[in-house]
Amino acid sequence: ILYLATPKAASSRIRSNLAAMIGNDTVSGWRSDQNWRVHNRKASNLQAPRHGVLQFYRMATSPEALRFTFVRNPYTRLLSCWADQYRDRPLVPGYGRVEVYLAHRERADPALPVGADKSLSFADFVAFACTTSTWRIDKHWQRQSDIVDLPGVAFDLVGKTETFAQDFERVLDHVGASDEMRRAAMPPLHTSSRRRLADYFTPELADTIYRAYERDFDQFGYPRALPE
Repeated sequence: ILYLATPKAASSRIRSNLAAMIGNDTVSGWRSDQNWRVHNRKASNLQAPRHGVLQFYRMATSPEALRFTFVRNPYTRLLSCWADQYRDRPLVPGYGRVEVYLAHRERADPALPVGADKSLSFADFVAFACTTSTWRIDKHWQRQSDIVDLPGVAFDLVGKTETFAQDFERVLDHVGASDEMRRAAMPPLHTSSRRRLADYFTPELADTIYRAYERDFDQFGYPRALPE
């Protein structure tokens, strides 16, 4: 299996399940405050391309391998990123995503907020993310169409977070997953607020996102209208 992780598109849950497939249970008792475990190679035992270039090449080209990734509706992906990484966080150094913002804020828009008594509103985050979506400064809001554009790799499956249970079945089938493993396979975690999307999005915000991520909407078949 070769999996390309797209942040904010069920990547934590997919990593947890892949780790479980090789006998390292990061699924049972999963808690969001221990999310670091599934992103730590020593904790999960999942291999990266740097762990074996020849092995990676074989996985990228073998007809017996399954190469897959997952994507997400750009509207809900940006909302999830803001809620998880920026909401109510002071805009000072000390947190990774905030430091990315601070490093590029002035170039993106010097009018955007900064300081210990400031935090990013969703509208401010949308403005920043849409301006920098093609700058390749952070995959959490980079265009997904750019992330999956991996030279030499043709994906057999581009699943969607919205149909995770159905799409991830192909991965489970590929490894001959047991009934127990299938029962343990989790649906993706949604970190954004449970409030209705319409509570966050104005028509202007939605239009800004659509224009910045139009390639994602088109390539992955997402409608321009906000999800229900």
